[in-house]
Amino acid sequence: MLFLTLIFCLQMLGLAESGPARELRGVWVTRWTFENEADVREIMNNVADAGFNTVFFQVRGVHDSFYRSSLEPWAGSLTGKLGQTPDWDPLGVAVDVGHARGLKVHAYINAFTLWRGLAPPEKSKPEHAWLAHGEWLVADTDGMPMALNSGYVYASPGNPEVRKHLAAVAAEIARRYPVDGIHLDHIRYPGSAYGHDLSSLAEWEAEGKPDFDDWRRGAVNAAVAAVSESVSVPVTAAVWGVYTNRWGWSEVSEGRDEYFQDAQAFTKKGLVDALVPMVYWRPKPSGRLDFGTLVKDHVSRANGRHIYIGIRAEPSWGSEVLVEMVKLARAGGADGVVFFEYSEAKPAFGLLKSTVFSEPAEPPKMRWRETSYPTGL
Repeated sequence: MLFLTLIFCLQMLGLAESGPARELRGVWVTRWTFENEADVREIMNNVADAGFNTVFFQVRGVHDSFYRSSLEPWAGSLTGKLGQTPDWDPLGVAVDVGHARGLKVHAYINAFTLWRGLAPPEKSKPEHAWLAHGEWLVADTDGMPMALNSGYVYASPGNPEVRKHLAAVAAEIARRYPVDGIHLDHIRYPGSAYGHDLSSLAEWEAEGKPDFDDWRRGAVNAAVAAVSESVSVPVTAAVWGVYTNRWGWSEVSEGRDEYFQDAQAFTKKGLVDALVPMVYWRPKPSGRLDFGTLVKDHVSRANGRHIYIGIRAEPSWGSEVLVEMVKLARAGGADGVVFFEYSEAKPAFGLLKSTVFSEPAEPPKMRWRETSYPTGL
C-alpha cells in the first residue's frame, strides 16, 4: 500500500513515467562484478526486482571463458589460474536464475581484445591464443605487433583466422546454452594506426589494394557477419558513442573513422539485430556531446533494426539524471536502454523502479525474425 501511494505521489509530481509496454531495459554485467555463484544469483535477482528485463552477461574478456568452452581456457579470475576448471559455471547460473526471474540473458563477449596487462598469459589447456597464435596480434603502421601494456592488446580484425575463431566462439556459446542473444563489445580496431599485420596486408593486397580505411571497415563488418551467420539467436553490438562528429565538437573520437566501426553498415546490411550505442555523456542541451542529440543521431541509423541506448551510470550524476536519460532515450525514439554497468547502476535501482520502470515491460519484438522466431524478443 505504501509503495502504491509513493507511485501515485510521483505521478502527481510528474516524475513517474512507466514507459511503453515493449521496451528493452538492460544492464551490462561485467566479468569484474562477480566472484562466485552467490554473486550471480544476487545480481540477477536485484536486476529483476528493479524492473529490468534483460541482462548482458559477460562471458569472454580476453580470449578466455566464463562458460564451458573447448576453444578457450577458463578465465584465471575464477580460480586464480588460467585454464583451471572452477566448481561452478557462471553463464550456466546466469541463464538458469535469469530465466527463472523472467529475464532475457545475452552472452556478452569482447570480440578482439586478446589479452590485458604487462605479463603474458600462463600455459593452459586449451592454450591461450596470445601464446598459440602470435600472428593474430594487430600491428601498427611500422608493422610492429601491439605490445603488452597496462590495458588491452588486440587481435587483428583483418586476419581471417581471427574472425573465424570469433564466430566459432559465438556458435559454441549458442549451442551449449539457451542464451537469448550474442552481444559483441570491442568489435572494432584499437585505433587508426593499427591493422598493418602481415595477414591483413596480404588480404588487402589480394583484393587489389582498395582504400585501406574502407578495407578495415569491411574487415570489422565481415567479423560481425560471420558471428551472425554462425548462430540462430539475435546478435547485438555495443558501438562507439559518436558515429561521426558532424557537429564540429572538439576532441571527439569517431567510431567510423578512428576505430573503423561502421555501425550504420551493421544495421543497413542486416548484420545485427540491434545496436547499443555507448552514449556515456549526460544531457547538455545544445552542448558538446549532448546525450539527447546523440540519441537521435543513432536512432536515425536504425535502418529497421533496434537501437538500445547505452547509459553510463556515473555515480556523481545522481539517480535523477539517470531517470531523465531514460526519458530522453524514449523521446528520441530508442527501443530501450542499457546501463553500464551493474555495480554503478545499482544505487539508482530504487528510483528507476518507482518511476520509469514502475510498470513491467517486455523487450520489443524483432519483427524481421517472427517467421523463424514466432515468440520473438
